[in-house]
This record gives sequence, C-alpha cells and structure tokens, in this order.
Amino acid sequence: MRFQLTLSSIAILPLLWMMGACSAPDTTEEWLTTEHAGVYASLPAGVNAVPATPFNKLFTRYGDGWTGGDAVYSVPLPDGRIIWAFGDSFLDTVYPDRSRPPSPLIRNTMMLQQGKNMTTLHGGTPDAPAAMVDTDDPDNEWYWPLDGTVQDDILYMFYAYFIRTGGGAWDFQYVRTELVAFQLYDFSILWQEPVWEAPGIIFGVAIMETDEYTYIYSTDDEPWTKHAHCARVPAGDFLAPWEFYDGAGGWSSTFPGEAGWMTKGSGDFGVDVAASYSVFYHEGRYRLLTQEGFLGPDIHSYESLEPYGPWKGKQLVYTTPEAGGTLFTYNALLHPHITRPGSSAMLVSYCVNTNNFFELFSDADVYRPYFFWLDYLD
Repeated sequence: MRFQLTLSSIAILPLLWMMGACSAPDTTEEWLTTEHAGVYASLPAGVNAVPATPFNKLFTRYGDGWTGGDAVYSVPLPDGRIIWAFGDSFLDTVYPDRSRPPSPLIRNTMMLQQGKNMTTLHGGTPDAPAAMVDTDDPDNEWYWPLDGTVQDDILYMFYAYFIRTGGGAWDFQYVRTELVAFQLYDFSILWQEPVWEAPGIIFGVAIMETDEYTYIYSTDDEPWTKHAHCARVPAGDFLAPWEFYDGAGGWSSTFPGEAGWMTKGSGDFGVDVAASYSVFYHEGRYRLLTQEGFLGPDIHSYESLEPYGPWKGKQLVYTTPEAGGTLFTYNALLHPHITRPGSSAMLVSYCVNTNNFFELFSDADVYRPYFFWLDYLD
C-alpha cells in the first residue's frame, strides 16, 4: 500500500466517524493515581477504577508488528488465548524516543495474545502488509472491525464496510455489516456474508450472549447523538432471521426504526451511546458501558433487568485523564472475560488519538489503547 500524507490515510478517519524507552510517557499506577488523583477521587461510591498497568505496558509496542491502532475488540478463544481486533493500524518501527517513520495505515489487523506474547495478524505479506479483511481498493473502500465471538471452533467477527464518497476528509459512509468466519488454527477466512444493510444504522458494535439468544446491538452513523437498537438470533446462529426489539417489550421480524430505540428509564428517550459500547451480564443484572458522545472523556454505565433495557441508573465510572489539548479519547469497551487477578474487576479499554497530524509520527503513544480495571461494588 502506498503512503499518502493526507487526512484520508491517517487515524483521523475513525475520528470523523466517531465525531521500553525511558522517554516514553510514564503509565505506572503511581503516576496515574498521583498526576490524575482527582479523576479517582471524584468517582461515585458504587465503582472502583484503577489503571491496568500490565495491559498499558503490554500495548506499548516498539515494532515487529502492530504498534498502534483503535477499535480494540477482544474475543477469548477456547484454548485461553485472546484475539484483539483493531481498525486503522500502524505496523512499523517505533524508535526509542517513541517516534515512528512515515508509514501507511492498514485498515484492520489483529493481535493474538498468549500470556505476554503478542503476535500480529494481517493480510498480504510481511513486506507488503494488507488488511485482514481487505478490498481491492482500500483507499476507497474498507472494513473496520466490530464485535465477535467463537462458536464451534470458528471465530465470528462483524465488520463494517465503508466507502469513500468524495475527495474530502468527511466524504465516506457506512454501507453494511458483514459477518466474517475465521479458522481458529491459522485465522484464515472461511467465508464472509452480508448480514445487515441500511443507511445510518450500524449493527454489530456489541454482542451479548445468553444460553437462548445472541443479542446484537447497533449505533447510529451520526456525528452527534447516537441511539441504539437491539436484535437477536438463536444462540450462535448469526445467519438465522434476525428479530428486532420493537420498543414495547416485543420482537418483530421487521426493523422498527425509531420506535425500537432502547430507552433509558421511563418515557421514550433513547439511551445515548457512542460509536462503540459494551453490553454484558454482571451480578444479576445487564449493564451497558459507553463513553459519552462526540469524543467526550467521561465513561458511563447503565443497568437493566433485560438485555434490551430500559437502561437506568446512569453512573460515571471513569474520566479519561489523557483527554485535552490535541488529544481526545473514544471507543471505551469492556472485556468481561479479562479480570484482575484476585479481584472481580474487569478490564476496560479506550482509545487515545490526536487532531495534530504530525503527532502520529512524533509520539506513538497518542494513537493507541489504554486500559483500566473496573469493579462494581454494589
């Protein structure tokens, strides 16, 4: 892939959709809890959040594969390994001062984690890497990863397909969601199939599994307030006909539009979500974790007795300390299968990015995920 020093080839594209070196920033728990003590002091009594230092260090990469990216979905594999899926990614060298040479972004990649060992997965060749899920013209059409799961020794991942609609930085749009099936032994693609196509509604951003159903969640392809819908299929059968929550406690084979928004509390006010969020079951209730809209630094949690809401009890759980100046944060996701040793705290990731093009190359730590442990105390 050729390198073009333009907005269309850098990490700003996901922003538009969202609307060991000694010189590296210190990400130890001591620094974070001292420098940003107010973040933790202001948290409500019902949660506890502390930096996940081992993961912040693990994702401080220096080369030989992935060195930066966003999205940051994770899927546990049957043998204990973990797949991490990323959107636009750097695969390059990072120098001791944490700078990098000009290099292209690959539209989507993965890393396979086994303990502390991370192996980068991508298409193409080592000398000419390409996206894991690629197109013939990645400058003008591409896939970004969404949520995934494993069923019957096959890794299933949703991917959002986007196309460029003009020459401007804003000129691209979501087209559809495709389901991609990967072999577990080598992560080659078995097949991929479109499963959803509608303007402005992106399904697949979150999955929540029960014994009876797999729930599939959406977000709006809008720059400001985003609402959410819920669909379901029989457990693990993504190609079965989808049913959609109708907003009134029932399910329909027909997409209900605004009437089917998941709501918060009483009334018809739709719960507002980010471009990515998580839904999970924890301690007798369903929870929805999302960063505030349009790149705000606060991460909130809701709870419900049903996987489709209504979502009540909005609670601040974390304020990202990196946000400010040229930096912004987004894409908070909870990874319930990763817990802190000796604790019930679960891992949460969020992405840091910059609106200064040149910082992408002067500082590799301004385009990458950071992590914290989140523990619900109620």
